Amino acid sequence: MSNRRLEDIRNFGPYTTGILNQIGIYTEQDLLSTDYLSISEKLVEKGIQPNLNIFYGIEMALQGKVWTEITGQEKQEIKQLLGRK
Repeated sequence: MSNRRLEDIRNFGPYTTGILNQIGIYTEQDLLSTDYLSISEKLVEKGIQPNLNIFYGIEMALQGKVWTEITGQEKQEIKQLLGRK
């Protein structure tokens, strides 16, 4: 993967790009150098309650897929990483 700006990556609309920018994530490389739990914690610190769809979109974007292509197993893995049921 290249070091594309978030707005140039599939699945990243203005809302997701905006909230990730607020926590210092501007590029694909920024995403790859963090993890979902850290992203979630930083968003909460900013007063943003992240929903799971944000993380589903990120996961699929990193795989080069549309966010709706996420499998049930991938959803479960993300939930586990975030400590959610």
